[in-house]
Amino acid sequence: MGALSLAGILFVLPFSGINTLKEVLLIAGILSFMTIKLLRHEIQTVSAPNRTLNILIIASIIWGFIALLNAIDPVYSVNEITFKMSSQYLLYFLSFSFAGIFSHDIENIKKMLLPVALATIIMSVYACFQFFQSPVFLQNRVTGFTGAFYRLAVFLVLAVPLIITLAYTMLPRLKWMLLMILPFAGAALVLTSVRAAWIAVVIEAAILILMLFKKYRKTIVLGITALSLIFIVLAYHSEYKNLIVHGSEEPRLKALNLSREIVRSYPLTGIGYGKKTFSKYYPEVNEVRHAHNIFINTIIEVGFIGLIIFIAMLVSVAKDFFIAIRKETVFDRKLILSGIFASLAGFLTLNLFDYMYHGWPGQMFWMLIGIGYGLRTPDSALPRKDKL
Repeated sequence: MGALSLAGILFVLPFSGINTLKEVLLIAGILSFMTIKLLRHEIQTVSAPNRTLNILIIASIIWGFIALLNAIDPVYSVNEITFKMSSQYLLYFLSFSFAGIFSHDIENIKKMLLPVALATIIMSVYACFQFFQSPVFLQNRVTGFTGAFYRLAVFLVLAVPLIITLAYTMLPRLKWMLLMILPFAGAALVLTSVRAAWIAVVIEAAILILMLFKKYRKTIVLGITALSLIFIVLAYHSEYKNLIVHGSEEPRLKALNLSREIVRSYPLTGIGYGKKTFSKYYPEVNEVRHAHNIFINTIIEVGFIGLIIFIAMLVSVAKDFFIAIRKETVFDRKLILSGIFASLAGFLTLNLFDYMYHGWPGQMFWMLIGIGYGLRTPDSALPRKDKL
């Protein structure tokens, strides 16, 4: 029941307007976890994913409340910490727990992730339909069922590496069914006109190739670099110049300048956790609502101390995943770990140019981290006395 609830959450997360269903599935997952914990005690056989990461998560929550001292809207920030931040970490813990229980059978992990592929094809087909209703490139920016074009782009960035790696762990018929999703997902991604998402997918592809085809690392890096430079030069000197420059640079530069003022005034604590604190600080500025960078926005919300905690969490996760992928000997497990790692890297790459961390994108990000930790070392799930 718990694994089904998590699979359901992964499916419904990006769909806008169904928050009640998301909450029901989350409650079902919590109740399932408590039932297993109290009656079957299976959770006790799963070791902690990373003690350092757990400490940093607790520290981030505590610091979020401490940073309320200078919050521009304390009530709003408390609500954001209590519901959004805590939901991300709760889903991380639940995902790790259930993935850890079923990690001995990779097929169960696949079943948890397959709903992402189903959501992707539904989103992508509808997005393509939206565009053909008004086929004006760079103006009709498709949204799928997410409610916003940038949210669809974030979801596709998270989903594409998972679909690719899942496909190559499946039997031929299902493999090709999954791979057939990719052209629709690629088309939808292009039609969102989110350039940061395009860059993120290139990074994801490079990560997957470099991890799975080590012999060709130098050739791949040089090839991707050369193709990127050629594309930029040709597009800039042609009618496709708007692919590189289409008017969103000026607001981003303005956001950077406005962010500097906040950082200078509140370097340690920021102005309160929550994406809307920026716009609350600048209520008269309508064209800029956040800093368009996850690290700058973190400083704005919780100061440099909060940023250090956040970066420490990312470094810890990256190190653990990299080691797990390098040491993994089971090909299917290695593939899925690589896909999750690429998804996380793509998500962070996109967030260097935008800020899509709060809400369901952050929840999906932490769910994938939890599943990866539950999957990475199944032998660690055994009690210490059983190890030789």
